Amino acid sequence: MEDQKSKIPIIKCKKKMYDFYKSNIRTKEKPTLASHGWKNKKTRDDYFFIYPYDNNEETMNEEVDFKTFNDLGLSSSLCESLENLGIYKPLQIQNIGIPKILQGSNVLLAAETGCGKTLAYLLPLITKILIWKQNNVQRTLNTPLGLIVTPSRELTVQIALELISISKHLDIKTKLITGGKTKKMILDPPVDHVDILVCSFGVVSKLTTFGVYNLSLLRYVVLDEADALFHHTFQEKLQVFMKRLPISYQYNTTTDEFPKAAQLILVSATIPSRMDIVLNGIVNTDSLEHVKTERLHKILVPQKFIRLIPSQKPVELMKYIRPKVRNKERVIIFSNQNGTSYWLSSFLRECGIEATNLNGDMSLEVRRGKYGEFLNGKTLVLSTTNGGSRGLDTVMVNHVLNYDFPLDTSSYIHRCGRTGRVGSRGESRVTNFVCKLAEIVVVQKIEMAARKMKPIPIFNLLADEKEEEILEDDYTGQMIEDLNEMENIPF
Repeated sequence: MEDQKSKIPIIKCKKKMYDFYKSNIRTKEKPTLASHGWKNKKTRDDYFFIYPYDNNEETMNEEVDFKTFNDLGLSSSLCESLENLGIYKPLQIQNIGIPKILQGSNVLLAAETGCGKTLAYLLPLITKILIWKQNNVQRTLNTPLGLIVTPSRELTVQIALELISISKHLDIKTKLITGGKTKKMILDPPVDHVDILVCSFGVVSKLTTFGVYNLSLLRYVVLDEADALFHHTFQEKLQVFMKRLPISYQYNTTTDEFPKAAQLILVSATIPSRMDIVLNGIVNTDSLEHVKTERLHKILVPQKFIRLIPSQKPVELMKYIRPKVRNKERVIIFSNQNGTSYWLSSFLRECGIEATNLNGDMSLEVRRGKYGEFLNGKTLVLSTTNGGSRGLDTVMVNHVLNYDFPLDTSSYIHRCGRTGRVGSRGESRVTNFVCKLAEIVVVQKIEMAARKMKPIPIFNLLADEKEEEILEDDYTGQMIEDLNEMENIPF
């Protein structure tokens, strides 16, 4: 067993002296990094790989006793709906998260990307609303019981579609709003029976300010991609908005009766670093039940780091992309700036490779079909920025390239999460072009964590600077109750 462990690679390098194996973790010497000399341009073309690791043998080998959805206390009609969709057993985050949420606790749901977090909070929400509606709670029109808030339009649409799919034959009315004709909606408000409102933050803040929606009976509030919503550019508006919500300061006891206050669910692939600051005076953060998986912040797919100088990047890009396109494999390419994302898609087209560009500079009309263009297989390459890396379900993607390396580890984790997701097939890999000194600093933090077999630390070199794009969204609000109406959705 020990001999087998000594052969398990964690880091493999161009310079073999820096190779690191699982058995090396017991050494007390400070690890020597393969990237330690990368600040010198003479190290260009050097590279190393990091492979998935876990230093908890019990976690790795433990057989988790996955229950059925019925065992978790969900509505029997909802469980039947899941079975009709071919969903039979809960994933790990659902297995541990759903009971906590059903208990009525305020919950922080933190787990690696693509592991099933969305269903972990949607299923308890549907179950609770079905119970509350049986109690004949008196509501006027435009008075939802549940609210799901996201930072981006694509994620909002994706969550709404998943919610509609699983509640298709249940008595649940879902309203998807991502903006667009906000002024018209304020002057001539839509009037509907609404159980669950799924919105991007910008539009729900405006519509509730003008009283289009009555949130006094909200009893379930979800902030999906909470770490993005807690960004300092959102903070003041988010705090004002949340103080208007009837959120329980610390704990909701679970009964079948209609609760007196709303339960708060925070969802993220990273532990939000600014949570205490943003939620101060809104909810007691000490009372939040932390539900997280053992794989949070860890390397989950093989990753290659290549030291380059800027002039090498276009040539290396073509070496990287051509065989993947030839094999009909989908690739997401990330840049740090919108301008670079534009240039990359144009450059690839000039080289005979069709690529879809998606970023925050685009007008609504241009952007509407971009993500669906890639999702539906019309193009194999998506060139995007951080806006495309959060929350989107990309199970068909096996390759991610960081053409520009991010300057914060949270963005890196989210970008990596676009591949190796639950339900994906084939080998997944992340490749990183590393050029700038600041990028090398982040790489060294990641490599050091791997050599210590620890989770990736969360830090941001640009903590006091505005990010290149914050997606507050403007899509025409629309009520969607039937998946046959999907052609009306902008993706």
